[in-house]
Amino acid sequence: MTNRRDFLKATAVGAGLAATGLGCSRGETLRIFTYAGAWGDQFTKNFAPLFKKVTGAELIVDLGWWDSIPKLKSSPPGNPAFDLIMTDATQGYPAIHEGLFQKINMANVPNSHKFTPAVLDNWVVKDGWGVTWPDAAQTGVYNKVAVKQAPSRWADLLDKRFDKKLGMYNSFYFSLFTFACMKVDSEGKAGTARKECDENLGGVLEFAKSQRDRVNYWWPSSSDMALNLVQQNVLAGNIHSFDAFGPVRDGEPIGVFVPEKDRAAFQAMWLVSKDTKKKELAEAAINVFCSEAFQEIYASDAGFPTAIPSVAEKVAATDKLWASINPHTSAQFDDVGYYPYDAYFKQWDHIVDVWNKEILRKA
Repeated sequence: MTNRRDFLKATAVGAGLAATGLGCSRGETLRIFTYAGAWGDQFTKNFAPLFKKVTGAELIVDLGWWDSIPKLKSSPPGNPAFDLIMTDATQGYPAIHEGLFQKINMANVPNSHKFTPAVLDNWVVKDGWGVTWPDAAQTGVYNKVAVKQAPSRWADLLDKRFDKKLGMYNSFYFSLFTFACMKVDSEGKAGTARKECDENLGGVLEFAKSQRDRVNYWWPSSSDMALNLVQQNVLAGNIHSFDAFGPVRDGEPIGVFVPEKDRAAFQAMWLVSKDTKKKELAEAAINVFCSEAFQEIYASDAGFPTAIPSVAEKVAATDKLWASINPHTSAQFDDVGYYPYDAYFKQWDHIVDVWNKEILRKA
């Protein structure tokens, strides 16, 4: 086809994006998988139109939670369920090792270089499998009406006033790290939670066991946690950052806190299906995601963190709530951290067994 490259460059300039020069065109479609909820809203409402403006191609957005990899595995050879998948380390790492994805050409994703280096310091990026970024920050929450003295650090959740009034995520990758943060903070070692998980995971699991009876709600989704917090079924706990934004902005009595030490977020990543015939179009989509244009929308409209420092500074300057949760200063970006996935994978089966049998079921 003629003029594909010229078309891409023109639309890219119009959207304020760097063109990749790939062979994308009108009439093509790209099927992507993203998480539902706030993610789904962003990718259907804001990302798909911007992607079309830049590439001329239509975007089909499939939403779900833990079902992307099973659907990809069950796809007919040469006809994957998705061309491009947004996933996280708990699913993405094993799936890469199983051969479900193909390496990308990072030269076609120049906007990724705008991400702060710390978030790309990972084997997924270094080995060319995709782009990683911190998404959904670990956030402390409490009911501002019932809790007169606001918690401000993880050790505060050990206060007796929260006995049987704690709400914690039922997935260990998140809440086990919250317990690690509570443990080290109570021992005067705030900032060492990742080290504790790496060197003393058994001790962290034992600490979690000691706290299990204080938890009266293991939430399945952070929107459920927010609802129970408003209704005072729980008084404090942890939550995914972006799901606190809506209720707070709507005037609900929810307070948030993110201690400077032991900041954490789940590690999201874009991966390209091994069998897709639209690799270049998928790379163009990753490039649009990494652009300043979309990252500003992603942060300001939904409250997600951004890995581009200049965008973070801009959003923080106009949104105090966003700034109270998400990294936006040089020091905070230097300390941007993911959950301790490497420590988890060393003892994954053991953690799952203990978490399910001795923590969740005993609570």
